[in-house]
Amino acid sequence: MTSAEISSSARAVARRVLDAVGGLSPPVSSGRFWLVQTGVLFVAFLDEVVLDIMGVLPPFEIPRSTITALLLVPVIYAALNFGVRGAVGTALWATVLMFPDWLWIAGVTAANAWVEIGNLLILNAVAFIVGQRVEREGQARLRAEEALRASEVAEARYRALFDEQHAPVLVTDAAGVVTEANAAAASLFGAGVPGRLLVDLIDAPVTAILAGTVPRLPVGDRVFVPKARTLDVGSGERLVQIVLVDVTEEERRAREQRAYAAHLVTVQEDERRRLAQDLHDDPLQTLTYLVRMLEQLTEDPTLPTDLAVLVRRDGELATEVVDTLRTVIHGLRPPVLDDFGAGAALRQLADEVRTRHGISIRMRVSGDQVRLSAECELTVYRVAQEALSNVVRHAQAITARVDLEFGEQVVLTVTDDGCGIPVSSSSSATSGSRLGLIGMRERVNLVGGTLDIRARKPHGTLVRATLPGPQQPSADALLS
Repeated sequence: MTSAEISSSARAVARRVLDAVGGLSPPVSSGRFWLVQTGVLFVAFLDEVVLDIMGVLPPFEIPRSTITALLLVPVIYAALNFGVRGAVGTALWATVLMFPDWLWIAGVTAANAWVEIGNLLILNAVAFIVGQRVEREGQARLRAEEALRASEVAEARYRALFDEQHAPVLVTDAAGVVTEANAAAASLFGAGVPGRLLVDLIDAPVTAILAGTVPRLPVGDRVFVPKARTLDVGSGERLVQIVLVDVTEEERRAREQRAYAAHLVTVQEDERRRLAQDLHDDPLQTLTYLVRMLEQLTEDPTLPTDLAVLVRRDGELATEVVDTLRTVIHGLRPPVLDDFGAGAALRQLADEVRTRHGISIRMRVSGDQVRLSAECELTVYRVAQEALSNVVRHAQAITARVDLEFGEQVVLTVTDDGCGIPVSSSSSATSGSRLGLIGMRERVNLVGGTLDIRARKPHGTLVRATLPGPQQPSADALLS
């Protein structure tokens, strides 16, 4: 080691020694400490003056060395009140006062001297040990008090946050009994919430809320989303904190939007029905009459040959217009849907797509075919119509399949072997086809169903609409 390192080490040792010595300095500023030293002085006066100089013997033949044991009383008192500093200072003061007892007083034998020395050594050892123990207890008590104060501060902060939370908050035990409720919860449920069962307040068990199976929770005329988490409070006890997020306004807007969308769909379908009826009753009948007249005219033998060719061509054009107009009318509102239901309408739709676009389409209807509500039947037809339209325009498919399954729920599945649908297509609305997918989803939602659109493996697209069966509530009931 270098001289600089030796000097630094020596300074560190000296500093530790000074700190230790400073830690043993007696509390001379305390009046009680000097009162204890007066007690030590009294025991020393009793031992040296009364017993040694005046020759008074202890009563009941008590050994003289026992008097030294009386010094334990002030030493232990000093240790309990001042710790090591007070105990060691008191023990040293007693040692100094008792020193002449075994050194200078005449008649003290070696045995007596060693007894006195042993007593004083024990006195100092007791002072140090008890003082150390008391200081450790005192430090532990201070740490406990600081932890308690910190806990009280944390509790106060938590209580302030808990009570000032705008959302209702409930805390329950494992049995579902409410143990705490903030001001918002008390305002929502009334006074006396703690101590009541959670199911009596919100009609939902704690386990269901923790599992996330309660998406919406009506309380009176308000709607909440419950969010729960467990709290470990030690000793194996677990609490559950439930925060009720108010979504009443969002639910109201959603109901209004669904009602408005349903109204738009109804108006659109009524307009389609009226337009299909008007086209069928007036233009189609007129064009059909024109086709018949042109056919009769071509059969007139007096008609010149060149004119007969023109009339025949005009008749063919008029026939094509009639066929096109019938296709338009059928697309607007197929009569077979109202007359025979969704199964027959889908078969007719599959035949038309197969005939017009050359795509092989397999149609299968399973289950007991029953008539559905008008909204559900129309939704089944429009979803299949849009799905097959996308197959024709975008999928580049060779074959497609339409499955309609009747049961407790009605499941429509349209699949193809085309190029597939991009992952983000069902959520994007940047083109007409995407708007068509959004319209499909909106129609299905309006009747209380679900729509699944995804790519198939290894290629192709799957469109599956799951709708309420005939025994389930209608869309109007769901919206009310």
